[in-house]
Amino acid sequence: MYRKINFVIIVLILFLIMPTSAFCRAKGVVKHLTSITGNKEIGRFGLPGGLFFDENKNRLYFTDTTNGRILAFDADFKYISEFTGGGALTSPTSIVKDSNGKFFVAEPAKGHILKIDIGRKSIKPINFSAVPGANPVHPGNMAVDSKDHLYIVDKANQRILLFDSNSNFKKNIPVKESRGLIDVKVDKAGRIYALSVIDGSICVYDDQGNFLLKFGSRGADKGEFDFPTSLAVDRKGLIYVTDQHKNKILVFNNKGRFLYAFSQLGWREGRLHRPSFIYINNSGRIFIVDRANTRISVFE
Repeated sequence: MYRKINFVIIVLILFLIMPTSAFCRAKGVVKHLTSITGNKEIGRFGLPGGLFFDENKNRLYFTDTTNGRILAFDADFKYISEFTGGGALTSPTSIVKDSNGKFFVAEPAKGHILKIDIGRKSIKPINFSAVPGANPVHPGNMAVDSKDHLYIVDKANQRILLFDSNSNFKKNIPVKESRGLIDVKVDKAGRIYALSVIDGSICVYDDQGNFLLKFGSRGADKGEFDFPTSLAVDRKGLIYVTDQHKNKILVFNNKGRFLYAFSQLGWREGRLHRPSFIYINNSGRIFIVDRANTRISVFE
């Protein structure tokens, strides 16, 4: 009897001292924080493309693909500025930023990854001439690791291209026996995660590009994908995947075991309509490109 009472007391104490967000995440519940939408100052959003959170400056950047611009917001999600490159950006999608402040923006329609140094007013495409392959590079989503190495999805050749911190091509990582490579992320340990949309698989590689694990499949059951579009990895190693047709985020552990899902189809705050991209910053905030709702949804 006393043991039961003591156990209840301990649970109550933990509930009171644990931060709400941490308790919710442990229980598989994710709380909607806010949404970023167009307004009179910014104008109407077109199709949001990709996004990136700069931990050094505590700023959020995302691309407005339709309007050819990058939008910047502070840590409180207040609008700071826009960048168009004087018309150099036409249909920007994926965006990342290295520790030296240089942006990399994908322009798939042109087959380019643009390297942008705003301070020096320099915009130039990365040189793909050293990249081998039968098909021309068709760039997609990107990631940057702690060493400023750049990882680029090459949709045409089903591989990930790796460039060093000086934007020199190093090697490619083939994503074998998967179909429809669409996204790449790199965790703090340097592990590489590749998501394929057609077969719904996630391949994991070590920091040298050696294969470690594959999981995921298409289907209607819990933990199966309908149309996965993007993935992210948090500091605990949990893997979050957006499913554009299920309008949910599916969460897996680092072994690929399904844990839970959150959100559902809807238009009001906290619900999603055709989510297309996900990013998780170091503080655990989850940023989702809620594409058909034309907004960025933020969860924690």
